[in-house]
Amino acid sequence: MANFQYRAIDAHGKPIEGKMAAPDLYHLERQLQDMGLWLVRTLESKPKSLARPTQKKGRVKPRDLMEFSTHMFTLLEAGIPLTQALQSLSIETPNLHLRSTLHAIFQQVEAGNTLHDAMKQHPRIFPPQITNLVHAGEDSGTLTDTFKELERYLDWLDQIRGDMRQATIYPSIVMIAVIGLLVLLFTFVIPRFVPILEGLHVPLPTITILIITLSELIVGSWWLWSSFLLLGPMVWTLGRKYLPGFAHWRDRMVLQLPVLGELIRMLTISKFVQNFAVLYRAGIPVLQSLQLCQGLVGNSVMERALQDTQRAVSEGSTINESLSRHPVFPPMVIQMISVGEATGTLPHTLMNVAHYYNREIPRRIKKVFGILEPLITLGLIAIVGIVALSLFMPMMSLMGGIH
Repeated sequence: MANFQYRAIDAHGKPIEGKMAAPDLYHLERQLQDMGLWLVRTLESKPKSLARPTQKKGRVKPRDLMEFSTHMFTLLEAGIPLTQALQSLSIETPNLHLRSTLHAIFQQVEAGNTLHDAMKQHPRIFPPQITNLVHAGEDSGTLTDTFKELERYLDWLDQIRGDMRQATIYPSIVMIAVIGLLVLLFTFVIPRFVPILEGLHVPLPTITILIITLSELIVGSWWLWSSFLLLGPMVWTLGRKYLPGFAHWRDRMVLQLPVLGELIRMLTISKFVQNFAVLYRAGIPVLQSLQLCQGLVGNSVMERALQDTQRAVSEGSTINESLSRHPVFPPMVIQMISVGEATGTLPHTLMNVAHYYNREIPRRIKKVFGILEPLITLGLIAIVGIVALSLFMPMMSLMGGIH
């Protein structure tokens, strides 16, 4: 517990100074909020041991942006002026890079710039969907509600990433173990058995010859498969940015994968529906919302479909008619959008679809990886069994000949 000297403001913007004991700045801020006060700054520097842990400068995560949105909503909802809210967060935000960015934004807004224009100067931290939402909120006078919407959206994004990360931990470990075991078998174990098998002077079974040949090929061209293992993931990742044709082929193949393909399609559809719902409900025009969504779905097949949809809508077609021309969109999504367009409740309908995917995706992730885990384990057992059988079959054949 430490004693802090603070400066805060009340709901009417009146400055208040005082002292309070709290474990750290985070709890100090919460205690002041319970009293109807909002922290502006501490007048004494705190010991490092009492500070909330900060992240490495230069990296801002969705969780940091979500906390920023939460605090902005809380301050604006309480009637705190925008400049004072930004000033407070530019002092107390834990992330060093975000803190310095908010300080720059505060200075620009204080100088007379709009918030969205100031945020656009930092595109690596505030992507277009965020700055456009803030723009729409400023134009419509609903900036407070916009930050609440941003909080929900960023929380959803963080949750989806967390579910994917948690679900892929075990399969990733198993796959690394499988690759390591294969390298050990074909570069160390099998070459040690070759002289023994040749010394038996018995005809080798076909499977044994194949295993030995494969081992010799791997050992003799280690530089080739090592380069493939190192460069393959790099080409797979960077090809999306620099080779549009390769990216489209890659993403189309990924969507056609058994088991995983449907999950990836659901994640892609979820990103589109969630982003489109948030943007459209904030008052951003349909064409602009569709254009922004193209860079958010993370799949070039979906991007091209949205480009065609944007073009068709600009020519007078409805959204559901345009989407129905592309098989990547499920019939349920098209039908729901059709109902929303017909009844004039498209924002509400889109949010219902988004809520459906928010519930369904975590269950589907657990189901998919629940299927993959035993398949990977069985594959590992099968590989080890085949290699072991191929090595011991000549010995068993020799023993049978002796008997």
